[in-house]
Amino acid sequence: MVRYFYAWTPLFVIGTISILSLPWLGLIALMVAALIPLAALAGLAWAVISWSSMLVRATSRAWHGRSGATPRTAVTLSPARRQATFREEAAS
Repeated sequence: MVRYFYAWTPLFVIGTISILSLPWLGLIALMVAALIPLAALAGLAWAVISWSSMLVRATSRAWHGRSGATPRTAVTLSPARRQATFREEAAS
């Protein structure tokens, strides 16, 4: 099926040359051709930034997991014990 498109090659070449020979159409084609690499560069920058942020998040989570810090619960004193503690502190 691809071999049938070879017959269209001269039409494509002559059509491209005639479109690019018109100044305003050539300018439009040049702007479109310039936007394609800019879009590719923006996609590459987005991929690098998203990949690096995922790497930083994964690394920071791993470091936080290895820190060994565990939450400690505070001992709550009953009101009677709290008064006794305050009296001992006041006496000394």
